[in-house]
Amino acid sequence: MTEQYQRFVEAGAEVIAVVNDSMERARRYFSEHDIPYMCLIDANREVFDRYQVESKLISLGQRPGLFVVDREGVIRYSQVGWQQWQIPNDSQVLEVCGDIHCKDLG
Repeated sequence: MTEQYQRFVEAGAEVIAVVNDSMERARRYFSEHDIPYMCLIDANREVFDRYQVESKLISLGQRPGLFVVDREGVIRYSQVGWQQWQIPNDSQVLEVCGDIHCKDLG
């Protein structure tokens, strides 16, 4: 999403990463990788638990999850995978965001 971040902004989306890590490690990762969007730390797994994104041994740790939530807080799209490669590509997510944005305008 970093490469396509501007397209998400143009689609009316706010990109937020939620990580289950320490503040120090997340800050270091985000600064080393020049990630343009906001990162929230979920050290107590409250967000992960609420969205049922579990940590499993078979997925070598934290399962990846991607959610599109509209302005009213309704989950419009969700995908939780076993491995990082199972998360939809940016084009698929941008299409969902565009559909929501167009509905909001209409």
